[in-house]
Amino acid sequence: MAKDRRPYFTMTNEYPRHRKIRGLSDAAFRLHVTLIALANEETRDGLVSEGDLLAKGAKAKKELITAGLVVALPDGTFALHDYLKHQNSAEEIARYRAEQKERGQRGGIKSAHTRHHVNKGRIDPNCALCPGAEPPEHESEELSEI
Repeated sequence: MAKDRRPYFTMTNEYPRHRKIRGLSDAAFRLHVTLIALANEETRDGLVSEGDLLAKGAKAKKELITAGLVVALPDGTFALHDYLKHQNSAEEIARYRAEQKERGQRGGIKSAHTRHHVNKGRIDPNCALCPGAEPPEHESEELSEI
């Protein structure tokens, strides 16, 4: 079975048993998990808005702050405690997505070459994957000028 390629965040098996989590109400527990997912999905490095923090009501917000799971920042936003210790940063996610995109493009070029050239017995002189292919004319001209 292939791995699920959707974006994900990390949570350990002991998360529900952690001393800070055990005492939370169901609403605060659900809010904390939702905030982690939102911060990951929106690549905000653990920053959350007050609107998101109030999604389950003021009581759940207060529970998370009191438990030390959410920290108020001087600029009026909030941060999930130790988010970047456990989750990928926005930079790491962007780098991973760029690598995946580049791999996909390489695979697409190879697939198109196989479909349109190899399977049909054609050689395209402008295709870098065809045997004996030469670089496109504009590249040859640039090299001869050097």
